[in-house]
Amino acid sequence: MYHPTEDTVDFIASYMNQNQADALTDIARAHGFATDKAKIVDITSTELVLQVSDIPDVVAGRIAWPAPLTRREDIRSYLLEMQEAARWA
Repeated sequence: MYHPTEDTVDFIASYMNQNQADALTDIARAHGFATDKAKIVDITSTELVLQVSDIPDVVAGRIAWPAPLTRREDIRSYLLEMQEAARWA
C-alpha cells in the first residue's frame, strides 16, 4: 500500500484546488455532497478528503478510492476516473 508523503499531498492538492476546482466539486456532488465548492485537504492511501463547506476546518467529504493506492500514479488515475464518472452521474 502506498502512503502519500506530505509533499505529495501538498503538491497535488495545490494543483487540483487551483486548476481543477470544478472537477473536485463535481466529484463531491457525485458522491452525495450538496456543495458549490470542494477542495482537497488530505489524501490517504484509502481516501480522498475534501472540504465541502465554506466554513474553515469543516471537513465532511471523505471519498474512498476505487482501491487502495499502490503507487503515487494511482492518485492521478483515480482522480481522472472519478472525474469522468462524475460527469456522467
